[in-house]
Amino acid sequence: MINKIFSAISVLILFSLISGCSAERGEIFETRSIAQIHEDEGVPVRTINIEREQFAVALRYSAALNGIAESSASAMVSDSVERIFFRVGDFVEKNTVIVQFPLNNPAANYFQAKAAYENSRETFNRIQQLYRTRGVSRQDFDNARTGYNVARANWDNVNQMVKVKAPISGVITRLSVRPAENVSPGDHLFTVTNYNSLVGRVWVRERDIARVREGLSAKATWEGNTITGRVTQVDRSLNPSRQAFGAFVEFNNREHKFLSGITADISILVHENNSAIVVDRKHILGNSGENYVFIAGIDNTPVKRYVKTGLQYGGRVEIIQGLSEGDVLITEGSRFITETSRVRIVAGE
Repeated sequence: MINKIFSAISVLILFSLISGCSAERGEIFETRSIAQIHEDEGVPVRTINIEREQFAVALRYSAALNGIAESSASAMVSDSVERIFFRVGDFVEKNTVIVQFPLNNPAANYFQAKAAYENSRETFNRIQQLYRTRGVSRQDFDNARTGYNVARANWDNVNQMVKVKAPISGVITRLSVRPAENVSPGDHLFTVTNYNSLVGRVWVRERDIARVREGLSAKATWEGNTITGRVTQVDRSLNPSRQAFGAFVEFNNREHKFLSGITADISILVHENNSAIVVDRKHILGNSGENYVFIAGIDNTPVKRYVKTGLQYGGRVEIIQGLSEGDVLITEGSRFITETSRVRIVAGE
């Protein structure tokens, strides 16, 4: 593109010189080579003024995000669903009854277990009072307490079979049954998710792992929404099957902009400089590890500056040393000049 631009400029200059002379009047004119024009009038270049700006480098991934805590409940009996007390999207506290089966289910023995529990509780309370007044032995007290604990455990288990409770506090994210639907033991009933926070695992390439550490800021984007988070864990051994290092990133999702289980675009900020000198990579010249640029000096003379480069991102390179704010960087045309060339600034970018 640069070659085409400057070739076109050179052709226009030649055309102007030629058309200024009239062959019809017999006037004598002399054509000049592009090299001669450059020597006489200067090499046409474009420039930009160096200013400090924000420069950030992020590593980008795609990963599934799931709730920080998620638990499902399955049927423990064969029966039809009697009642469902909540809907998908409802928030429930831990141990809240979500699905209920008929209490007279033969496999549950609900009423028998209830009677046994109540009887053992009354017996234990009576023995406990007698034990305090030394009316019974320690052995009788221990036996009554053991019987009560067993009956209570059986009662709790029966209750869980017919009155299925939320295993954790959170939002019901999936209901797999409807009222009057027949189920068998092991069939999924519902899932409760705490997705106030979401966590995802990304796989970091070996060449990038030195940049990734716990505490780095991160962003996740999905369906036009963005949430922020941080890296919470970084593996220190390579996963052989992935040939990469696993890293967990946790995000704040209290507004529930994201749903649990979606796949989001994730970026981890590995470098940030709010006052950086940055130039396009195409404007940096040199080889053998020596990078340099040209800046416009006084009297239209280019000045060669060796530069030390930092990180590169999106075709932009951070300049650590060699350029200062206020310098006039020669961009287009820099490949056609040397330190002894004359330059003519045709316009800024």
